Amino acid sequence: MTAPLSIYVLVDALGWEVLRYRPFLDDLWAERRWLVTILGYSSGAIPTILTGQTPSQHGHWNLIYRDPARSPFGWTRPLARLPKPLVENRVSRRVLKSVARRASGYSGYFSLYDYPVAHLPQFDLTEKRDIYTPGGLDAPSIFDDLRAAGIPYECYTYHTHTDPEILALAPARAESTAARVLFLYLSGLDHHLHYHVHEPESVSQMVAWYEAGLRRVWEAAHRARSDVRMFVFSDHGMTPIRWTYDLRRDVQATGLRLLDDYLPAYDSTMARFWVENDRARATLTALLEDHPCGTLMSDRELQRLGVWFEDGRYYHMLFLMKPGMLLSPSDMGTVRFAGMHGYHPSEPTADAVLLATAPVDKAVDHITGVRGALLEDLGLATWERAA
Repeated sequence: MTAPLSIYVLVDALGWEVLRYRPFLDDLWAERRWLVTILGYSSGAIPTILTGQTPSQHGHWNLIYRDPARSPFGWTRPLARLPKPLVENRVSRRVLKSVARRASGYSGYFSLYDYPVAHLPQFDLTEKRDIYTPGGLDAPSIFDDLRAAGIPYECYTYHTHTDPEILALAPARAESTAARVLFLYLSGLDHHLHYHVHEPESVSQMVAWYEAGLRRVWEAAHRARSDVRMFVFSDHGMTPIRWTYDLRRDVQATGLRLLDDYLPAYDSTMARFWVENDRARATLTALLEDHPCGTLMSDRELQRLGVWFEDGRYYHMLFLMKPGMLLSPSDMGTVRFAGMHGYHPSEPTADAVLLATAPVDKAVDHITGVRGALLEDLGLATWERAA
């Protein structure tokens, strides 16, 4: 008798509001619900899905964190003395990224975006290893569970394949594999929504393309076996952008000195600050606590959201933009995106999804519950919700 197969599909940015009024394999699902996500980006949300823990617990949150003592970019310090046009251009940054990646030895997601070259020696990258492998995170993940239980699996991600390639090869693997689990990470929808979330027809066409691809996977699996289950889940949604604001300009106008008084990281939906003295903290607080474009987050709220870090490696102060307001320009680029994620989890367009052909416990209402749902499917654990 052919062994059962569970197909786990992580679709980046497949938000509840994206699917809410669109068909998507509706004839398959025993469960179709939204999930609350975390504050932050995929760099924190996907580890949260894989571990069932909050970023405060598993340690992965933003793309970069401050650690000058162990920064793999210390060798770039002399570049700070060069004229900015010489180092802050597309060609130079491409070369810098290539050299830095080889020098670091990191195998995870690697991008420097537009973080200033002069600031790089202050930072390290969070994702040092491929998180879609056992031992890829600093906390046990679903991949560690599979290895510990001796469950054979296949995993396909952007590290080796594009989405079209994954959806082209997955049906054959679903039909012929001896593995118990087929894990697919599809990242292309996120890119499409960043540019086209305001275009309903374009979004519908892209969703339909993923639907058709996954149906082929499902049907291929059923040709080989009767016991097939599929779980489709996401890390976050996508919020349409309505306005942009240059917060860096306001901060520079305070007269605070970079590196002497503070170090900033201007992400797309939030600004993070490390302060060097009380004057810098007081000045930034005065600027940001009543700023019309967002909220200076309290320590208590950050703790409640599971993104508080006692050592301050990700920030000392965090300013979160209002939903639909984009930091532009930012250290993540100058593109005025149509959509962005990384707003407060209470924003409805931030919600992720969970779709399953098998029943899922009603307590699963947050992305921390996905790992427990998958373990239950495999018969490895009862339902657990991260504290």
